[in-house]
Order: sequence, then C-alpha cells, then structure tokens
Amino acid sequence: MEHPIATSGSLVEKTGITPATVNKALGHLEQFGIVKELTAWKRNRLFSYAGYIEIMNRGTELPGR
Repeated sequence: MEHPIATSGSLVEKTGITPATVNKALGHLEQFGIVKELTAWKRNRLFSYAGYIEIMNRGTELPGR
C-alpha cells in the first residue's frame, strides 16, 4: 500500500475520477468500515485505510499500556 492515508482530492488527482464519485465511494467505504475519516471536517477530509493501519500498528504498543 503506497498511501494508506489520503484526501479525496489526492484520490481524484491519482485516479482521474470525478470528485463527486470519489466522495460517494469514500462514504460507502466508510460505512463498511474499510476506510476511516480522520478529521471530522466538511472539506479537505483525510481518510485512512483502517485495516492496513491496524495491521501496521500491531505490536507497537508500549509495554504496560
């Protein structure tokens, strides 16, 4: 996974898909728990690929936490 965290704008640039389609797809992916919206902003929202981030964080917890 090259970019597990992205904005909808960066996805539009990378894919050439319209902003409306990207945002609709991100909404569906968020409903299914595949991506997670990180900012709670109305614009320039930041999304993460939740499963990938979860896998990368495994075993990185500090002892005693």
